[in-house]
Amino acid sequence: MLTTLFLIFIAILVWLFFAYNKLRRLAENVKQKQSNIYATVKKRHDIAQRLSDIASSYGDHEKLTHLTITESDSIDKANIAVSEASHLIGNVQMLANRFPDLKANTTYQQLMVQLDEIETTILERREAYNAAVQLYNSTRGSIPHLFYASKLGFVEATYFEMDENGMDQLVSFKTDDGKILRDTMGRMASAASENVKRIKNKINDNTEKDSPDNQ
Repeated sequence: MLTTLFLIFIAILVWLFFAYNKLRRLAENVKQKQSNIYATVKKRHDIAQRLSDIASSYGDHEKLTHLTITESDSIDKANIAVSEASHLIGNVQMLANRFPDLKANTTYQQLMVQLDEIETTILERREAYNAAVQLYNSTRGSIPHLFYASKLGFVEATYFEMDENGMDQLVSFKTDDGKILRDTMGRMASAASENVKRIKNKINDNTEKDSPDNQ
């Protein structure tokens, strides 16, 4: 009896270990893809600011705002930065159409080429991110992961899509750091230990009752 319970307990732990690690790998992949997008958004923002600096010596420079975004900023702030950078780039391009010298500026042209490349990179990384989200969410919602994913802190990931204003919106994706799993395994170990003690006590009681001294 004790051996059977022990084997069942070990089997559950092994199953939980592999199932948890599979979802953890998929979740970390989503986080990595999201981080890649964030890094590209920051590059786009930096180029927008450099374009603003170049255009600041031309007319209507008061429309060009100095913007900053740091690695420590949140995803929500990054979304705001995307909108602000797009507005800033639009203003610079309007100035370039009005001032041929600005449009002919070598640095301006180089930055515009880099900007086009970054826009392409963002699209590619968005596709990669959404593919990672699709794989993670489909695995999370499948059996047997469906029965434990939410309880172990694996929330549903959100796709990187445009909002009603046509702006890209990236939602921060966070999962449990493993504390829930550690707590769950601790409770399982305690419960198993208590059951083993209870069974041992019953076996000892039955042994004492069946002993010749008690007959």
